[in-house]
Amino acid sequence: MSEAHELQAADFLGGRARLITFSLKSDERGDLLPIPFDELPFVPRRVFAVAGVPIGTHRGGHAHRSGEQLLICLQGRVELLMRVENATERLVLGAGGTALLIGPGVWCRQTYLDPDTVLLALTSEPYDPSSYVEQSAWR
Repeated sequence: MSEAHELQAADFLGGRARLITFSLKSDERGDLLPIPFDELPFVPRRVFAVAGVPIGTHRGGHAHRSGEQLLICLQGRVELLMRVENATERLVLGAGGTALLIGPGVWCRQTYLDPDTVLLALTSEPYDPSSYVEQSAWR
């Protein structure tokens, strides 16, 4: 297992997860993060945000059989633990325009590190809990 790190690699788990960078626009009025849908690796079918999560709380903890997810931290920091079979990777995703694309079959758990962290997720498929592969399936 690699140590948790702050976005030191572009690809993870043999390319089954990778970082994508968007151009954050900042000035005295604040930050603007445009996400051009026509440049995404999939057509989003669902978008949701996770907020109000207490520090240290775990969310996720599953893989998707066929869908992809793009995780974007809009505020704060979240640690991502990813696993495919016996390979494990950790990284810390913070606000600033970098997103993590997670492919099918990549188990991922998010741990919220800062108060008021906001995580935005874009998915390639509509919500379907039967598409989840839970952690127990990896043991």
